Amino acid sequence: MLEKKSLSPEELSININQMIPKWKSGVNEKGIKFIERVHHAKKFMEGIEFVQKVAQMAEDNNHHPDIFINYKRITVRYWTHSAGGVTLADVQMAQKIDVLFE
Repeated sequence: MLEKKSLSPEELSININQMIPKWKSGVNEKGIKFIERVHHAKKFMEGIEFVQKVAQMAEDNNHHPDIFINYKRITVRYWTHSAGGVTLADVQMAQKIDVLFE
């Protein structure tokens, strides 16, 4: 099992660059770091189908993201609540669902 400690800024940068280069890091309103990627669907229901696929993979891996739906724009955001930031488990889950964005 992966240790769920948040990555340092340097570790996060390295992991994003090497494992999930299409993901971006950010900081929420509480100052907690996260990683996210945006999917632009052609139609609303295509976006909903994308969300269902992300949700199934998250459920299968027992590691769930925050998902924001704004019409045809879907944002998937990972961070670990108990660690107060981004963990290696978050990066690895982002890497797993990357195939859904293609």
